[in-house]
Amino acid sequence: VRNADRIAFIADGRVKEIGTHEELMEKPHGRYKRLVESQKLRSTMTAKGLKKAAAGDKEEEEEDIDQDWEAVIEEEEKNAFSLARVREMAAPEAFYMTVGSIGALMAGSVFPLWGLLFAETIDLLFRIVEPCEEATAGDLGFDTCQDYRDDMADDMRDRSFIVAGYWAIIAVGAVLGNVIVFWGFGNASERINKRTRDDAFTALVRQEVAFFDKRSVGAITSQLQDDAARIQTFSQEPIRSFLIAISSVVTGVVLSFVYMWQFALLAIGCIPLMGFATSMEMKQMLGEDVTDEEGLNSPGGIIVETLLNMNTVSALTMEGARMENFETALYTSEPNYVRDGIMEGATAGLSMFIQQWINGLQLWFGGYLLFTVDGYELNDFLIANFAILFSLFGLGAAFQDMSDRKETERSAGRILHLLDRQSLIDPLSTEGKTL
Repeated sequence: VRNADRIAFIADGRVKEIGTHEELMEKPHGRYKRLVESQKLRSTMTAKGLKKAAAGDKEEEEEDIDQDWEAVIEEEEKNAFSLARVREMAAPEAFYMTVGSIGALMAGSVFPLWGLLFAETIDLLFRIVEPCEEATAGDLGFDTCQDYRDDMADDMRDRSFIVAGYWAIIAVGAVLGNVIVFWGFGNASERINKRTRDDAFTALVRQEVAFFDKRSVGAITSQLQDDAARIQTFSQEPIRSFLIAISSVVTGVVLSFVYMWQFALLAIGCIPLMGFATSMEMKQMLGEDVTDEEGLNSPGGIIVETLLNMNTVSALTMEGARMENFETALYTSEPNYVRDGIMEGATAGLSMFIQQWINGLQLWFGGYLLFTVDGYELNDFLIANFAILFSLFGLGAAFQDMSDRKETERSAGRILHLLDRQSLIDPLSTEGKTL
């Protein structure tokens, strides 16, 4: 500015002074002169402190560079987790969870009742019709063999109507129970998610710029999307799973004891193994044994980061580099695919082995009881067997959607840490001087 040919001093939207540096400095009370002198004064005062602070600033800068902010943030988020506080966040939805619990009891008890009706259906379809001759029809209580056959057919038809009616009742109960479960726990889950996401977003916009410098866009959006959704894992999910499992098992065990108590004792001893095998099988069928990596270095994370910053990627011609990163992440996402395939095959084989071995043991013991203990019929054994077997299907269905405990704790810790964090510069604060 000093060497410029013409210098204009503008104030209040108008040119107050104009000329060279020397001409403007000659004015005794000129505005440009006062500006230059004030700058010299401030420079003199600050120069003395700069040398003393330079060494300290350099050390602090080196410390900031060496600081592993990801590890520090992860530790703070881990320490912020509180199970009591997470459940307290779900307390306002007690009504919906109570309604969902009633539906869970209904939905769980349906499984062993399916077994009971399945046994009745088998007994209905496999009726023994004694050989009949006209000369011996009287021994069967009928005038002719045709009367005997017609009576058996009429009895099977009448029983089929009764069994069909019970099947209809069970179907209505299953639909009603599951509708109540999804309505109650679904409403509770969505209300918790919305409240958590609103609070998390409010906390995010209150943070200072430095907060976002230490976190990626993917991590921040994950807090609003995935982490908030996992809060319900500590509230409605364990209640739903426990009630479905307990109602299914208790109903099946009670039915089994009523119809053949000796067989029920054996079945109770096999429940842990059978439940474990059934759970493994259902997880594999539904893909629950596959875990998704949501980190920034995963294929999905690279796609999200690239699309969110497409302007930057295009401006810096980074398309090829991002493609290479994606291919590398895709390859490294499953580096042990051979071992994983062998483990999945072994798990499936072990599951089937346990189930078939237990089925064989139960069939043998049931046949033994039918031949050695008086008072039991084939239908008693079928009901006792299928009630227990179908209750295990309910046990597997109850726990098939259980989330990873450690991952949900990390998600809850991130949310709680964000909610508790005090911003150094809060744009929404009403405190301080108002201009």
